[in-house]
Amino acid sequence: MRADSVDNRHTGQAAPPPARAGGCRAAVAWMFPIGPRGAGAALSITSIYWIVFLGLIVGLVWAGVFRMAWRVFGEETRNLRLIPALAVVLIEVFLTGRRLLAGWVRALDVAGPSPRQPDEPALGGTQSAQAALILVLSVLTQWALIATIERSSPWWPSSQDWRHYFNWLYPAPIYRPLILAPLWGRWAILLAACVGRSAADADPTARSLSSLVTPGRLLIAAALPLFLNSIYFSRDGNLLLGLVAALLVFFITYLVTVLFAYRGNGQTAASMFASGQAAQLAFLAVYRALWPLVHG
Repeated sequence: MRADSVDNRHTGQAAPPPARAGGCRAAVAWMFPIGPRGAGAALSITSIYWIVFLGLIVGLVWAGVFRMAWRVFGEETRNLRLIPALAVVLIEVFLTGRRLLAGWVRALDVAGPSPRQPDEPALGGTQSAQAALILVLSVLTQWALIATIERSSPWWPSSQDWRHYFNWLYPAPIYRPLILAPLWGRWAILLAACVGRSAADADPTARSLSSLVTPGRLLIAAALPLFLNSIYFSRDGNLLLGLVAALLVFFITYLVTVLFAYRGNGQTAASMFASGQAAQLAFLAVYRALWPLVHG
């Protein structure tokens, strides 16, 4: 009886596909700095879509933190957004986007003149002065982009417009980029996994994700951010502005992803997380640039 219950890893048989809940746990363990480092190694196909959905959750956390900080400090600072933006950045640095930011710093450090180091997407792994400067500039850039988002009255579609059925999806304009930026950032991780090959020193989870993400699955995973983009960017019958913004973010992130893969001799966990951070910054910059068209 014991021979019949031997783990299938020792019998040579393929392991059964993980359950949907297992895919969620694997995605959470890999995306957030919790649990042991190897906890997210058993990614499944469902983990791909959970990674994107986690981006939506992070965006809601950003919006909630901004809202709470605004209620406490907004009136005292005459609606100045410096402190609420700082609160969002602090949450990002220490919790929701720590691995993305660490990967960004590591990948840019590798892309520079410094020698290649093993794949270690952790803030503690950054040792060079160049990496420290990258970290400071990245945090300041994200803070500035969030702090300069203008306050505007919400726009609602008229009752004759088909989009009025989605009114519950229209938060105040100042919260919309906070929800969308992390969503595009997590999708960009999948984009990086789909581009190029895995590096020789990539960790098992990064290799697993690269083998799972195909162009078709990448496109399916883009459905949620594209849908929300079309809702948040469309105004006065303009249904293409959200697509234009998405293409700009994709183009910028794709170039960064290819650069990281080229300089690092393949994709690693750090380069994948770096692509996510690049997409977040790119989206915030694109949203800020297109603000007059969206809310003008």
